[in-house]
Amino acid sequence: MILCKWEKLIATLNPSNPNSRNLSADCIQNLINQSEEEQESVRTSLIEGILDRAMVIDKQQYVQVNQAILIRLIDKIYSYKQKDGLCPILLTAYNTINHHLETTLEFIEDFFRNYFDRNERVPLACLLTSIQELSRQIDILKETFESNEGIDFRLTNILINNFKRFCVQKIPGATYKELLYQKDLINELLAHKMLESEVSIKEALFYFNFNDNDYISYVYYKLNALEESLSTKAEKVAALRLEQKNINQLAIKLNCCLCCTMPSLKEQVNHWLEEEIKFLETDLAVEKIHKTDIEAEDKIQTSLSVAKLALLIRLMVADKIVTNRVVAQILRVIIKMFTTINKENISFGSLETKYHNPDRGTINAVKDMLFRWINILNKL
Repeated sequence: MILCKWEKLIATLNPSNPNSRNLSADCIQNLINQSEEEQESVRTSLIEGILDRAMVIDKQQYVQVNQAILIRLIDKIYSYKQKDGLCPILLTAYNTINHHLETTLEFIEDFFRNYFDRNERVPLACLLTSIQELSRQIDILKETFESNEGIDFRLTNILINNFKRFCVQKIPGATYKELLYQKDLINELLAHKMLESEVSIKEALFYFNFNDNDYISYVYYKLNALEESLSTKAEKVAALRLEQKNINQLAIKLNCCLCCTMPSLKEQVNHWLEEEIKFLETDLAVEKIHKTDIEAEDKIQTSLSVAKLALLIRLMVADKIVTNRVVAQILRVIIKMFTTINKENISFGSLETKYHNPDRGTINAVKDMLFRWINILNKL
């Protein structure tokens, strides 16, 4: 109820009221003086009202009710000023009283910011002033983009269109949160060296959670381009994993977003990356199985054990049938070309151990095998 006097005073100046047009200059000046006194009185009453309330919810409701009334009064003054044929002294009264109201609203925002409702609509007069400044900054932003050919024009269009769309669509009413987001974002973009590269712009947009549909589509386009530039699925997976790591490590501003009804920018991009990586890894697994099957078919199938195969290789090396000097090189070739009775893929360590340390049982088994070979040779 602390704003009742101000409401009555403003109603007296309603240009639709025939009596307001007959007010003398002294009477109007007296109303201006009353408004100035009311400004100080309201501030004192606001502070006392907060101190009198113990519960946080009561403090919040108290501040937000007075905030809403002040916004309505500022809008009312603005509507009065749109009337035709107003005398200069009446316009002066409107401007002065409007200034009293706005400074009181700013006082609430500054001193009671924990209770101030950021989802409340900005007074139209204040919004139009902010949009005028935002439009000036848009022109600077556009000129800066045009002078930097290293930044993709698609990205510059997305950002410029976002700010222009806000200036047009939000004139009927934008919330404090929406206006503050746009002002903070454009100020950050216009900061020193921020527009030098797409990397710095990307960091700013992720920090402010710029979850704009067009920008998200642009991020997907860049990721697809990265994929297409690589030849193998393994390279694509590695590149996407690196992008995901870099994105997840980007700093973000808490409780900040362009569109509060949509998932965050980081969440949407992460989901796309996970799905794409999962798809590529599934294809890789199928290719690996197929490749393993082909490799098995290309190898020489044997009924030998690893120990017997290792001993036969040693015999050929000892007899200089195989003349390679490096034993490890020979063993690696054997692994790629041969299978054993139990294994399609021979372990290098197992083959090397059995090559250098053949057991007595294996030596006797190979002797018997060589005698069989002699009998076979006699029959040829």
